[in-house]
Amino acid sequence: MDPGTIQFLLNQAPTAALALIILVLFIAGKIHSDREYGKLEAERDYWREAHEKLAEAVQTERKIVNETAEAGRVNNQLIAALTTLATARKTPGPGLTPEDLGL
Repeated sequence: MDPGTIQFLLNQAPTAALALIILVLFIAGKIHSDREYGKLEAERDYWREAHEKLAEAVQTERKIVNETAEAGRVNNQLIAALTTLATARKTPGPGLTPEDLGL
């Protein structure tokens, strides 16, 4: 190795060590200020609350959809029953007259 290269590396060693220390501290989260960290915590709490509200709204929406579907099924059963009753009134059974049925 060239003596100039060795001298260059020795001269740059403190700068490289300092950069490495700063990088490790930054990755470990030790360089952030308390104000910045508090701001991030507040933002996290805001998004967590928004997520919880959205999840609650989705759950409510699902409940409403299920209740609407159930009401539709009951409505269809009611219409079928009324149709059956109306059909039965138009066609009296054997030996019955419309007067027997009160028509």
